[in-house]
Amino acid sequence: MKPSHHQHYAIKDTTRSPQAHWLAHLLSGNYKLPGLEGKRGALFANAVLEKYIEEEEKYDNFELTSGSNRSLRTLSSGEQKKALLSYLLQQNPDFIVLNNPYETLDKASVSELKQQLIALSKDMPIVLIFNRQDDVLPVITHIITFEKAELRAVVPIEDYTFQKSAFVFDKDIPSAITTYTNIPEVLVELKNVNVTYEDRSILKDINWTIKKKEFWHLIGPNGSGKTTLLSMIYGNNSKAYGQDLYLFGKKKGSGESVWDIKQKIGYISPAMLELFKRSYTIEHMILSGFFDSIGLYQTPSTAQIHTAAQWIDVLNLSKEKNTSFLKVSPAVQRLILIARAMIKHPPLLILDEPLINVDDDGRALISALINKIANESETSILFVAHRDEANINPDFIYELHPSPQGSVGIQK
Repeated sequence: MKPSHHQHYAIKDTTRSPQAHWLAHLLSGNYKLPGLEGKRGALFANAVLEKYIEEEEKYDNFELTSGSNRSLRTLSSGEQKKALLSYLLQQNPDFIVLNNPYETLDKASVSELKQQLIALSKDMPIVLIFNRQDDVLPVITHIITFEKAELRAVVPIEDYTFQKSAFVFDKDIPSAITTYTNIPEVLVELKNVNVTYEDRSILKDINWTIKKKEFWHLIGPNGSGKTTLLSMIYGNNSKAYGQDLYLFGKKKGSGESVWDIKQKIGYISPAMLELFKRSYTIEHMILSGFFDSIGLYQTPSTAQIHTAAQWIDVLNLSKEKNTSFLKVSPAVQRLILIARAMIKHPPLLILDEPLINVDDDGRALISALINKIANESETSILFVAHRDEANINPDFIYELHPSPQGSVGIQK
């Protein structure tokens, strides 16, 4: 590969580099960076994509997909990002800022986008805002560092040291004070489950059994049906009815309420963060797990308060227990949501993309807590991610492989 004559920059996305302070200045060429000064940049980010999706829905403005008769909403994450990149490049920017470009993409799409960006680096400077060291492109020449939200230094990449977290949770998980009765050995069983939406086959002949105290990793590319599978187990997906799907020993749709099922399952997903918009303290967030409520409206018992304090201690947050949940980092928010979901020691814990949008340190923290729960509790874990996660140590992997007849499942 012929070396590019451009300088390419990377910026670690942390609370010390808040984008609100500098991103607009960078895009308008107001930073003294070689190759970018006085130049005009384009921004490639999920937030930009969301804005175009909203435009389509509100104003029927199909700017990104003109000529294809498709709306952005109907495209896969990979196709959406391709459409955005192509549209931005048509505007002839002088350089491009990539804000965590691989979030929400599966392995194959990440690899394809990386190749595209490496090729693009020959034509224009790139500024990459990244969470994970793995995401830093091989063409990057300099790392930009920040101090108190201000640009501090531009360091040649060969002189920059990536910090590695070696965090360990050293306190035991509190024991359960909530008891569940009549929980069978097999928690979830799917027998030859098929799902079709309109004319499209999503899942084909899915056979999968999750037993007590098992740790599963569900993987598969975007659009392979992971969300559909989860919504059949945890949600109120009508496609689950009439299928051979058994939850906690009862066939789904045989009389139990969704509420009965949800009481036995701890659940977290990135979308849950949208529910907690008010300023609850860390202590109240964790206590609310006893009542499955958004906020704390019942008076907890002394035993519940004591258990929440023990969980807060496990997370090393005792000094911050009265801090607002909204003021802590995304990684710490995930730790709190996991503790909230686990406080009753439910038979099954579903972790839907708990590592999305967090940096390497956050990933190490969250993975350490998940592995600890797997080792120290009786709870079965169903962990979902679209990428392989090196720090997660599941007992089993269930992988969805797309096919024209619907995704098939392979157990590893």
